[in-house]
Amino acid sequence: MRLTDAHAVHLDNLAGASGLTRNEVMRRLLSSTKIPSARARQEVQDILRIQREQNRLGGLLKKALTERAEKTELRRTLIEVERNGAELRRVLAHLVRSR
Repeated sequence: MRLTDAHAVHLDNLAGASGLTRNEVMRRLLSSTKIPSARARQEVQDILRIQREQNRLGGLLKKALTERAEKTELRRTLIEVERNGAELRRVLAHLVRSR
């Protein structure tokens, strides 16, 4: 598909702002799919990172409970779980406010 110089610049700007490739931007435009901003993509990545950390901590907690670990180890893990939960709530609240 041939583009005018102005269209090519516009496509490059859309790709740069969204963090997507030019091809992905075109696919989304053709299928009327929303093109996310780079900021929105980063926020989703933050949530996924926090979720992975929660899963890791949940596994540690489960292991500690099945192995009858010391109370101090359990407390440390629970504190990390609470800290991650607070971070997740903060990121989600920011997402909701920014919409």
